[in-house]
Amino acid sequence: MSGTLAGMDPRQVPALVMRSVENARVALDDGHADKAIKMMTSTDALCSRVVAPPTVHGLALRVLADAYLYKAATEAEGASAGEDAEAATTVETDDSETAEGDKGEAKREGGDNSGGGKSYVERAKDALNKGLKICKVHDGKAGLPAFMKSDLAGRMGDLYAALGEIHRGEGNYKDALRYLRLAVGKFEELGQKDFIAATLNRVAFTYMDKSEWREALTELEEAEKIGADAEAESALLSTTFAYKGKCLSALENIPGARAAYESALKYGMACGNVGVNDEAVDFLSRTQSHSLVDDSAFL
Repeated sequence: MSGTLAGMDPRQVPALVMRSVENARVALDDGHADKAIKMMTSTDALCSRVVAPPTVHGLALRVLADAYLYKAATEAEGASAGEDAEAATTVETDDSETAEGDKGEAKREGGDNSGGGKSYVERAKDALNKGLKICKVHDGKAGLPAFMKSDLAGRMGDLYAALGEIHRGEGNYKDALRYLRLAVGKFEELGQKDFIAATLNRVAFTYMDKSEWREALTELEEAEKIGADAEAESALLSTTFAYKGKCLSALENIPGARAAYESALKYGMACGNVGVNDEAVDFLSRTQSHSLVDDSAFL
């Protein structure tokens, strides 16, 4: 990419970044995280050099964070598989040469995890925080066109939500809830009900991770109200009602849980949410004795 920088018209940068982002996403879909990291690192440097629009630069950093998280997940899977293999065999081998070759290959690919001594997850957080820092400079500026305000709110909401999910995965629920609520606020500025309802579902799921079922139900009630008017109503509400069913079941309100799962199944069938459909059918079949329907009415 460096060879294209000389004399570049800054107006070309958004299109160039979008092409790079799409290429990185394709690389991730194909399992080439190192390639995606290399592309997005170069794109980040380009955006900084020519002062790209904050939403465009923020998108590149969001995809860079995704690539780092993908790398972290695959390394964790590899470590787990390695431990299983070691436990399953007593064959002694000299892998020093192979290991050294793999290490060199990783460095050539740009995927070694030695950058600043930080883990890939920490580097993902850094990328997201950098994106937010860039956006915050322009957030709330007087005279900003309406479309730019909307784009900025949407980008910041996405970055906050991604940070919230990372912290939830780490068990840092305090920061997870803080970032997810910041995301909700930005999506409210954007006026996008689909994003608001989806993020409220994630807030509820965070409470569910903590076994705080009543707090989760409060969030789900709000998600239900907003999701009912959203464009992706069925997809959103299938998840909302499935979560509601889990909460009510945990609180030993089986009739209420059944009603929630019946709604989850209705919306799940409408949008093709196979996971929710299977979960709902399983719960309803296991709790048939709690059904309020008189089976004799069908005889």
